[in-house]
Amino acid sequence: MIKTEEIEVSLGEKSIRLNIVKNSEEILTSAINDAETPVWVELWPSSLALARWLWNNSSLKGQKVLELGAGLGLPGIAAGMRGADVLQTDYMPEALVIASENARLNNVSSLSTALADWRSFTITEQFNLIIGSDILYHPDLNPYLKKIFQNNLKPGGKIIMADAGRKDSLSFITELRQDSWTVSEEQMPVQQGPFDYRIYIFEISKL
Repeated sequence: MIKTEEIEVSLGEKSIRLNIVKNSEEILTSAINDAETPVWVELWPSSLALARWLWNNSSLKGQKVLELGAGLGLPGIAAGMRGADVLQTDYMPEALVIASENARLNNVSSLSTALADWRSFTITEQFNLIIGSDILYHPDLNPYLKKIFQNNLKPGGKIIMADAGRKDSLSFITELRQDSWTVSEEQMPVQQGPFDYRIYIFEISKL
């Protein structure tokens, strides 16, 4: 059973109210196997970094944004607050329920949700911006992500990915560079509880 609690997340001069999963550790440890691990129940440092980057670095008024692996919905909400029309996707329906609740909690009405599996991605719409946090780490799924990047990014659009710098994620970024994608990167410090992280923010576009 999922138990939630409300917290406040700072984006700098702006705060977001967010329902998080209170018993996330219990849910994660009870997962049967890696493929079924409900990683969406955690508020990951990369999600915080991406939300802050979107809030502080982007003018998104009128932009169409696709969020992959929305989880609790924080980056998509930040984009919506900056004026974007956001489609939040996840393959776990429970995640989309909480993401929608969090959008309502912050009076963001420009967000919609869709249940979507990258391996059989049926969304054909193209977007100005595709965003995601901590979604590049699984080598078996990255070919499907690459196909989504190719099919769902508008010409001239950008992909913004936040990642903790995992080995497989960095290998995928290298693969994109070798396949005629332009990638720039920066690192953003994130403090979460007693821990300090440096999160990669990748800006990706097609040559």
